[in-house]
Amino acid sequence: MPGFTHLHTASGCSLRYGASHPERLAARAAERGMDALALTDRDTLAGTIRFAKACAKAGSAPCRREGRP
Repeated sequence: MPGFTHLHTASGCSLRYGASHPERLAARAAERGMDALALTDRDTLAGTIRFAKACAKAGSAPCRREGRP
């Protein structure tokens, strides 16, 4: 899916909202041919570094936003 980016993805680091590990999210996005993936965790920044490193390893660009609008 080149050109498509999920803009609302919560990892297991997002308290009460997500279950996937940042590494698995990045790997699945790369498997599906996505150029980028957004991380929109709530309540914590704990997964940000893991997410950025995982995206770099998988070859996709990390987009991140923490907190509420």
